[in-house]
Amino acid sequence: MLYRIISVSALALSLCWFWVPGAWADASDFGTTGLIKMPNARMADDGDLWFTVATDEVADIYNISFQVLPRIQATFRYSIFNPDDLDRSSDTNRDRSYEVKAQIFSETPWRPELSVGIRDILGTGVWEGEYLVASKNLGKLDVTLGMGWGRLGSRSGFSNPLGLIDDRFKERPGGASGGEFGGEVRFDSFFRGDAALFGGVAYRFSRYPLTLIGEYESDQYDRDVRLGTLENKPSAFNFSLTWEPFNNLGLRASLLRGDTFGLTVFSRLGARASPPRKYEQPPADVEVDPETGLPPGFDPESWYDPMLFAVEQTGLYLREGRLDDEAGKATLVIENRAYNMTADALNQAMSLSEVLMPPEVKEVDILLEEEGLVGPAVNYRLQRDMARRSVKRTSAGRPGDHISLEPPRPLADPSNRTDFRFPSVGIGLELAAKFQIMDPDNPARGQLYAKLTGRLQLSDHFNVWAQYDQNIYNDFSTARPPGSPVLPNVRTRINSYLVEGESGIEKLFAEYRRSFGPSVHTRSYAGILEQMYGGVGGEILYAPYDRRWAFGFNLNALRQRGFERNFEFRDYETITSHVSAYYASPVFGLDFALHVGRYLAKDKGYTFEVRRTFDSGFAVGGFFTRTNVSAEDFGEGSFDKGLFFRIPFNSFLAGNSRSAFSTIIRALQRDGGQRLDDFGTTLWFDRRSMRYDALSRNLDRMLPK
Repeated sequence: MLYRIISVSALALSLCWFWVPGAWADASDFGTTGLIKMPNARMADDGDLWFTVATDEVADIYNISFQVLPRIQATFRYSIFNPDDLDRSSDTNRDRSYEVKAQIFSETPWRPELSVGIRDILGTGVWEGEYLVASKNLGKLDVTLGMGWGRLGSRSGFSNPLGLIDDRFKERPGGASGGEFGGEVRFDSFFRGDAALFGGVAYRFSRYPLTLIGEYESDQYDRDVRLGTLENKPSAFNFSLTWEPFNNLGLRASLLRGDTFGLTVFSRLGARASPPRKYEQPPADVEVDPETGLPPGFDPESWYDPMLFAVEQTGLYLREGRLDDEAGKATLVIENRAYNMTADALNQAMSLSEVLMPPEVKEVDILLEEEGLVGPAVNYRLQRDMARRSVKRTSAGRPGDHISLEPPRPLADPSNRTDFRFPSVGIGLELAAKFQIMDPDNPARGQLYAKLTGRLQLSDHFNVWAQYDQNIYNDFSTARPPGSPVLPNVRTRINSYLVEGESGIEKLFAEYRRSFGPSVHTRSYAGILEQMYGGVGGEILYAPYDRRWAFGFNLNALRQRGFERNFEFRDYETITSHVSAYYASPVFGLDFALHVGRYLAKDKGYTFEVRRTFDSGFAVGGFFTRTNVSAEDFGEGSFDKGLFFRIPFNSFLAGNSRSAFSTIIRALQRDGGQRLDDFGTTLWFDRRSMRYDALSRNLDRMLPK
């Protein structure tokens, strides 16, 4: 128990160091907002992501929870039962499951907040339970009362009141779970069988960051008594004291079931708040020559050079430009390689235009280009008052008065072009890490390595990318056997690469990106594409610039690499291909995608994914894949599914950065329904920062104040 307490405390300190503060609802031991073991009706702040680690005699529980929408909360959970390895217990289960909680209505002065939830909605059903719960705030007290089913209806249960609606609710199917192989939704058992009441009270001290909680638990722990982890039927009462030294960190000590000590740590990341704008070189008011409108010393015939110098000083690339004296318009082709938000890059370019453009220029068109692909053209009408001897911006007013988005277009007949002197070479060296979490054999394994990266840029559209990894520390293991014998091991041999290829070539490929007109964007590539595969392929995306939908197609011819990650390849070859449809929702920043086609194991089917991306660059989402592989052939987990996270580094750094940590968390890595990493269905998401739907939401952030 002691080593687990030390580990949990270390995790708490590390999370406190990185995560940003903010007010939020406390997490239960099961991740969802709640009391101790029982849920309450509360929701966290929209967009909150929080991590929970709870340890006690029955199980160590690791949770990742996310406030998906203002009224919907989701949790991915990994449980290690019998963590003290008691000799009397026969429980060796290590379980992965999901939970969803939804708010029915919010609290008012006259009614409580009411929510409904399903625990272990996807999984083996070890924690299976459903609940309807209400919470009411009474000053310093928060009172919760709920009704549970399944495990949450096992203590002092009574006849299910839903049986008045349909007799099928009176009986709960015996052994109902997520299917023989796990991972299936257990529809047949939802809200069925006996029900039971649970509840509790939380008291928040006004002068200290402490919360005292007492609860009555409706889980009787029949399974854990039967397997010997608990010797006798436990008490229904739990008590805890929570200390929140920071708004983003909580530590809870609990007395559970009358005789067990428990420790819980929870920490939060707030993803919804837009990050503060960080100028590389803040544009200040500049004294100008009233006759030329330029700072003293600048030649009015050479407007491009001072603009180029200032733009590059602020982390942008000015590729080419044109000045139309008669129309009073300047056009700039800008590439953003520094700013996490494209709106901030545009704000910087507009602010510099106010200062450095000749006096006859009344508006500026900014043509966006990133990695060879184009985005909408941004028209900006200048706000400056040239009647004064210094640049002074007029009242900003509404963004629509000064900024409009227009169709992407190339710059015809540029009068000035920057010579970037291709080819150019860029090299980087940094520490990096790989992780496997919630594996059936080990809750966490990882590797620390030095990552050497290189980029050879041959033109605006053609690049050669390279990455070599040098191992520093590695505790991955190949002990876990490969996947189903029915399917080729297209992914389940991943640990062979992590161990035998702990140092090696991660990627070495040539890539060509180009937009053809305002709506067609392409990407083609050839070489060592990722850790396990090399080959050739390409993707085409049809995305009208001001529409929320798009269609894509990709085709890849691939061969599996040798385990040592050198230039050797194995015998396995395959072709993958997908037709994709995309939609950007006008609410909550949701992106939906459906991919239909052929996968790495030569199985055929579809993948549905949804992501929510915030202006901060933080993104979270989920996906599932169904193919013509049966649950039996697929193996444990039944079908492929997982969560996607993208955490930008910009919030943690003093300057601007577009770098981010992206990862996919799967309950279990299998062979069915697998695609290439980072190739084939990425253009829609890669272009998101300069898509019309993302830019149109941030016109006010672009506007210089």
